Amino acid sequence: MLKTTITTLIAVVIVCIEPCLAEDTLINEIRSVASTISESFQATGKKIVAVADFTDLEGNVNTLGRFIAEEISISLSSKQLTVVDRNLLKKMLYEKNISSSGIIDPALAKSIGSVSGAEAIVTGSLQPVSNSIYLSVKLIDVNNAKIIGGTSLLLSRNSVLDDLIKMSFKLPEIPQMPAIAEFSPQVKEAGDFVFILKDVKMQDNAMVLGLEIKNAHQDSRYLTINYIKAIDDAGNTYFPSSLIVGGIKAYIDQSGKIQSIRNSQIFEHFDFWMKSNQTVKAEIILKNISNKAKTIGFLEMTIAPVTIMDSRGTFMRLEDDPSTIQFTNLPVKRKGNVEQ
Repeated sequence: MLKTTITTLIAVVIVCIEPCLAEDTLINEIRSVASTISESFQATGKKIVAVADFTDLEGNVNTLGRFIAEEISISLSSKQLTVVDRNLLKKMLYEKNISSSGIIDPALAKSIGSVSGAEAIVTGSLQPVSNSIYLSVKLIDVNNAKIIGGTSLLLSRNSVLDDLIKMSFKLPEIPQMPAIAEFSPQVKEAGDFVFILKDVKMQDNAMVLGLEIKNAHQDSRYLTINYIKAIDDAGNTYFPSSLIVGGIKAYIDQSGKIQSIRNSQIFEHFDFWMKSNQTVKAEIILKNISNKAKTIGFLEMTIAPVTIMDSRGTFMRLEDDPSTIQFTNLPVKRKGNVEQ
């Protein structure tokens, strides 16, 4: 009898502890994001920040987005920052007939700043990828809508996150990719450039991605590729070992920053000249893909159009606001793969 009672008590304790540990994991990850944003904010010398509801990629607010925004707001307030109360912010915006739901554009950023006194706004997006959620957070200056800080994270899968995903995305579960998946070409557009991912193949432990890039603008101009990062379904992060665009090879540092080499010198930007409606081939190589990975959950590229002006022999480089594109669920299809 005593043995049965002890066993029952142990089972109850385990049942109670597991959800607590899952919640702690999620909260700790959100706090790490808040710490990064706090450092960026304090470096600007600004003092007042507001936190908007986080959204999916289409700008829809959901339960998970509100939960993460609230936790980030609480975490920032503990770091001796002045954080606008989120409920008060919603009330002020409502009274001014300003909608705060959805994607923050320059006009909305300025309106939120003028109403609340905030000097910057924290915004974020959530995307289901490879059995989890990819969280992207930006710190935006209310005066010009420029990004002055940011970070991203693939949240750890646990029971608390699963429950929030079900409530937010109306899915019974985030679908898992099979061990061997078929690849379909993906098309993304940004800054009047079109990116077509046409082919994905494995060479030993390296993933080789074949793309076509088109300048869909009426004018000839430069394309700059600033940054490339990928994360697999196990949460491992990869930066490309090689990027070739139109036969020109980029230089890539350890953090994934894309640069160029000319005359044996490294230059900060990788600017590629493209005529109007010109299409070029490109190749990205990711090395040392984990043996446990079944998919690359997403591959993210930050790009921007660039104009280089010649004013009396002085060259001026003008880079437009950067855009981010994502290719998702890229199969790691090795020879001899079998269904697990």
